Parts: sequence; C-alpha cells; structure tokens
Amino acid sequence: MRCPLILLLALSLASPLQAEDPQVEFTRPTNLLSSAGDLEAWGWARHAHMLYNREAIPAERLPRVKEWEHYTVMSPKFTAGITIAQIGGLTFASVELIDYAESSRRDAMFFGPQSKERSIFPANPYGSTELRNKENFCTLKFDEGERTIAFHFLPTPRTPAFTGKIQLANREADESIAITRPFPDPGHFFYENKIFAMPAQGSLRVAECTYDLPQGSSFAIFDWGRGIWPRKSSWFWGQGAGKQGERTVAINLGHGYGDDAKGTANAILIAGKLTKLRNVACEFDPADRMKPWKFTSDDGRLELTFQPIYHQEAKQDILVAATELHKIHGTYSGKLVVDGQTIQVDGLLGFAEHMNQRW
Repeated sequence: MRCPLILLLALSLASPLQAEDPQVEFTRPTNLLSSAGDLEAWGWARHAHMLYNREAIPAERLPRVKEWEHYTVMSPKFTAGITIAQIGGLTFASVELIDYAESSRRDAMFFGPQSKERSIFPANPYGSTELRNKENFCTLKFDEGERTIAFHFLPTPRTPAFTGKIQLANREADESIAITRPFPDPGHFFYENKIFAMPAQGSLRVAECTYDLPQGSSFAIFDWGRGIWPRKSSWFWGQGAGKQGERTVAINLGHGYGDDAKGTANAILIAGKLTKLRNVACEFDPADRMKPWKFTSDDGRLELTFQPIYHQEAKQDILVAATELHKIHGTYSGKLVVDGQTIQVDGLLGFAEHMNQRW
C-alpha cells in the first residue's frame, strides 16, 4: 500500500503544469492572519516569517485553538519526546522514552491550569515556555545559540519519575522549514515550524536508569505548532538526521495537516542549508509496518529506504476525543541530490509517523 503522499505524486505527474512550482515562499515577515482571523499568509519559508497574531482570532474560535511545542531527541540507543501543549482549555506537559535495546516505552504527564483565552506560549519559535504544577515542571528555553530542555515529573502509581536536562545547538539564523496551510472549514488553519538536525547533549533519568546523549550522534527536532483544527484530522510526519562524514544531513517529510498546495513540509537540510522538495511518495505495508518503507520525491532528488527498528503504537478513545498513532522508529538510507550533487546517506536516525485524531 502507498501512504497518502502517493496521491500527491500521481496528481503532479498528471498535471500539464508540472514544471511550474505552485509553492509560495515567504522571504520577509508578514502577518499570518487577517483582522478577521482568517489565514492570510499561505505557503512556506526558511524561517518563521509568518507572524502568529493570535489576537486576531475571534473569541468564538478560541475553544478550538491548538498550540504546542514538542521536541524529539534521538540517539543510537534511545529516543526521548518532550511536549508542552495547550488544546482549548486543556494544558499539559508530557515526556516519553523509547529504549531500543529493551524494546520498551515509558512516559509521564501532568496537567496545568486551564485557560482558553490566554496562551502560555510565545508568538514565535524563539521564546521560552514553562509549565509547573507543584513539584512537576517542564521548561523549554531559547537563548541565542542554544535551546535548553529541563523537566521533573514526579512518580505516580502508573508512571515512573522523569528528570532531565538537554541542550540543543540552534541559532535563530539557522534555516528550517516553516509551513502554513488552510483547512476546508472556515477559519481553520495550521502553522508549523520544524527546526531540525540540532546537535544534542545532556541526559535524562527514568526511575533509577540514566540515559546519556552521546555528542556527535544525538540530534533533535523541534515541532512548533499553532492552529485551529477540524474535529477530525490525520497526518504523516517523517524525519531523520545524522552525521555523514563531516556533514550533518537531515530530512523532514510531511503531509495531511491541511491543504499544502502552496508549500509542503518536504525538505533536505545539509550543513545548515535547506533544499525544498515538492511532493514525496512513500510505500509501506500496513499489515506489517516493520517491513522496509520506500520514499521517492517527484523530481528524483530523494530516494530513501526506511528500515524500522521499533513500532510505537497507541490508541485511545475517551468519547470526546480519540487518537490512533503508528510511529515507526528506524533509519533512512539511500541517496539525496542537492545542487546537482548526489549524496549517499546511510543510517540516518529518525521515524515515520501516521496519526488519526478526533477532537
């Protein structure tokens, strides 16, 4: 079977205007929303040029606003995920750790004060966020040149204690992939900025176990998201990063967060320089997601095989909300073509994720 990305490829091949790129790149700051709260800046950018003017969102739409900041931090032996999110009136922080050797997943969560009128987040990806509840805390800070993640989750009868401090190298001038998209529903939109291939160092402790991030082989991606989503949604997200010789090579892939006709999330990042792709197709076996996957861009600049090593699966239905997640951790290998040069890649740590959501 082919995932939803393949439909885009088929459409592009059938179009007589294939040579014309319909994507719109923003190269200077511009307001994201009109004064009526509708998406005004639709496209993509190498920096967060679309200015998130939350104050333009009408009061009646505030209960549907979703805002989050998420980090996935990868190392050869484990991957950690740290999130602070505000979804309508619900605010929470969560942490998870995937241990590849043990083939195990552990996580924890705590909730914060509820407010749909006021956001706890900065208006751009270069601020600081903090959530606390008694002794539980999670802080995400940016200072020029470095991001710092610090957290402490108390143990509960069902979850272990989590403590950690992680540093990521990142400058505001570094190129990333910023995307804005509308949904069919009036007033609905999504704005994301993926800052990826950030070198990581530090450690975290889960119960009595300490996990150190080895320098040079640990990388992180920052998923910064703001939007008003429809009740039902689904998406694909894939990414990978690692050292290939002396250079850091990374990819970000995505589809399904709305109408991406004017800008997909597909991009290559090599030594800090972003190369934008249009459509990427993937092939996988839904009956056995641990079989190798295939990814191919419509212009031939990306041809990769994804080799799974761990299947993270979650399914939840609590009447008013439901999620179904398949997040496959693994490595990407194959070839990338940038500025006419073919680059062979082998063993980029990453994941391929499908999510269905009702909220």
